[in-house]
Amino acid sequence: MTATERNSSHAPRGVMRWPLGLHIAIALVLAVTGAVTVLGLLWLTLGSPRVQVSGPLKPSDTYDAIKIALTVVAGAGGVVALVVAYRRQHLSETTSTREYERALIERFGAASEQLGADQPAVRIAGAYAMARLADEWPQERQMCIDVLCGYLRMPHAPDPPTDDHALTTWERERGVRGTVLQIIGSHLRDDIAESCESWQGYDLNLAGAVIHSADFRGARFTGGDISFVKTIFVGHGRDQVVFDDVDFAKGSSVYFRLAEFRSGSVRFNRATFNGGWVTFDSARFAGAQVQFRNASFTAGEILFEDAEFCDGYIDFSGATFTGSTVNFGEHDHRPVYVTMPPARFSGGVVDFSQAADFAHPPQFGLGALPPGLRLPADTNISDLP
Repeated sequence: MTATERNSSHAPRGVMRWPLGLHIAIALVLAVTGAVTVLGLLWLTLGSPRVQVSGPLKPSDTYDAIKIALTVVAGAGGVVALVVAYRRQHLSETTSTREYERALIERFGAASEQLGADQPAVRIAGAYAMARLADEWPQERQMCIDVLCGYLRMPHAPDPPTDDHALTTWERERGVRGTVLQIIGSHLRDDIAESCESWQGYDLNLAGAVIHSADFRGARFTGGDISFVKTIFVGHGRDQVVFDDVDFAKGSSVYFRLAEFRSGSVRFNRATFNGGWVTFDSARFAGAQVQFRNASFTAGEILFEDAEFCDGYIDFSGATFTGSTVNFGEHDHRPVYVTMPPARFSGGVVDFSQAADFAHPPQFGLGALPPGLRLPADTNISDLP
């Protein structure tokens, strides 16, 4: 389900706009109609008996008629009382709902201000406050997620500055961004904390963000658009961006288009590509250690069209290719009349030599094996698609 479908699934809250007199009249008409219907059914059930009149009315008959009249009046009064009580309850609930929504809006504003504060600790508090609000406010959960992602898209230098004061500021901001990524990653797992709500299926827009380290381990991308377009993955020291055990399930669209993997380690170990659409087209692998060890490519489409492998090491050891379309070759997008060139192997290593199952190999569209591309033994590049 896309974000638009989720938003449209919330019906607008009804507001009682009928005048009180009209509401009471309608209720009385419905009550009388119901009573007449019941009496008619009862009369038919009893065999349609005829009413017999025997002489003048007795005092007891008059008293019975008065009792019936009083009962009818009491019933009408009861209907009026119920309508008034319902209107009062509805007004009270509407007022409470508005006050609750007003409180949510105020919390949103406060969390947004914290995210824009000068002190890193305040920004971290704002990130947690915004995440908590997203959990409690399903109607605007996507908006809260967008704010957290928007923070990560704010400009940030990929490499540390040389000035000591600037370096301190850079490291503190790096810590804040790591916290925001940790919050997002924790909401994408199945074993999410009981106090939190799942964000699976929502859109995540991290286009243009600078990511040093992140833990998406065990996340499930089950729907929505996940954008890492033009994202820079750059690690320093032991920094790692981890997509281990991630499930790219059917219905999800994950974009690494034009992303740059500069340095550090990016891991997709044991990830399952099981029906989702994942694209690395026009991405640049220029120094990072990217691992797809024991990954399972069983369904869906994974594209590396126009990707550039000019440095680093891409490791597919133990990976199984049993059903998905993994395309490093030229691709003609006929609906839009655009041809994407094949991947370029101009340096570094892309290693398939230790793949566990090559039953449905990637498509390369190459007649000769380029330097740095390693295939399993006895596999001829010209025999591959």
